[in-house]
Amino acid sequence: MKSLFVFLTFSLFFVSCDRTSCENAQAATIEDYTGLDGCGLVIKLQNGEVLEPVNLNDFNITPTDGMKVWVKYHEVGMMSICMVGPTVEIDCLAKR
Repeated sequence: MKSLFVFLTFSLFFVSCDRTSCENAQAATIEDYTGLDGCGLVIKLQNGEVLEPVNLNDFNITPTDGMKVWVKYHEVGMMSICMVGPTVEIDCLAKR
């Protein structure tokens, strides 16, 4: 019984230390660019690059201005009206 308790304790510790459910994701912040023509919510990476996601609402979180997230994405090469950064499709998005 004691070994089971130790195993469960260590398992909980390692699961809680997982920085994100998105493997190899980047830290970012969701920002509201609605004031710019043709813009809405965008994702700003820590290096300052701004991404224009095409599928931001496809995930189980409600994105809001200032929300800190983990994001994994790939560029899709589409044109946009907003033109503040590359157009991307999000592969994984999680709160941080």
